[in-house]
Amino acid sequence: MKTRLITTMMLLGTVLATLGDAAESAATKRVALVFDDGPRPADAEPLLTLLAKEKVHVTFSLVGDRVDESAATAKAIAAAGHEIANHSQTHSHPRDLDDVALEREVAGAQEKIRAAVAVVPRWYWPPFLEEDERLRAAVARARLKIYTPRHLVISMDYDRTVPAAEILRRATTDVRDGTVILFHEWRKETREQLPAILAALRRQQCEFHTFSGLDAALPGAAGTPAAAGGK
Repeated sequence: MKTRLITTMMLLGTVLATLGDAAESAATKRVALVFDDGPRPADAEPLLTLLAKEKVHVTFSLVGDRVDESAATAKAIAAAGHEIANHSQTHSHPRDLDDVALEREVAGAQEKIRAAVAVVPRWYWPPFLEEDERLRAAVARARLKIYTPRHLVISMDYDRTVPAAEILRRATTDVRDGTVILFHEWRKETREQLPAILAALRRQQCEFHTFSGLDAALPGAAGTPAAAGGK
């Protein structure tokens, strides 16, 4: 009798563990896709068409100099319902800049986007994901917050030696609830792989958000607000 009871309890434990694993795998994963370094009309316009077809909204992190050159494309991004993040004025390494230049990188890009698009970005997405005390202080003075993902998946599409199949694999691997997946607007292979990437993420029960949407869905997902002198 005792042996039978132990066996029954072990089987019950196995069933419960299996059900728990299944429930976890079926749970919705809230994710955000970000496309860096635009706007570039030749790249952004087909990407906007594809995203509209897929009914997905993403975040475009825009560079001030490129907004100067392609204001109409920046406006089209906002008009399509995508979020615009400030990605600096020239996409320079923040740590290579003196204080005056760093201030221009942050506040200058914010003003360029506001003037060209009539949108005031909420988030600063640092070039090269470089962040230090000086940058945090400059961001706070511009009334922005640095977006700090809870979990980041990097597609590696910025490296032209990384092939399309590897972009697909990387973008759909180790995706969790609260993940940000990083892409670049200018990479043709990324656009070509995007339908397959979205399909694979949907099979993983992913729900797509912008930075602000993800922050609202997962309070604290973006980390603590930037503040002068600390984070």
